[in-house]
Amino acid sequence: MNDTIDIHCTDKDQWINAKVVNWTDTWILCLVEGQVRLNLKKTKPNMYVGNLHGYEFVYKETNK
Repeated sequence: MNDTIDIHCTDKDQWINAKVVNWTDTWILCLVEGQVRLNLKKTKPNMYVGNLHGYEFVYKETNK
């Protein structure tokens, strides 16, 4: 598991770096900007989606 991940804000088309706090097979808990908690839920294989302040964030897991 990586300590940080790059998540995509689909509403603003921006990439944000987030620190992973906890990760399971069904969700990821991360910190955006070092202090804002974001929960990402697995919606498809290798894809996690979450919402924060009205914006959608997506993380696509890559096979390495």
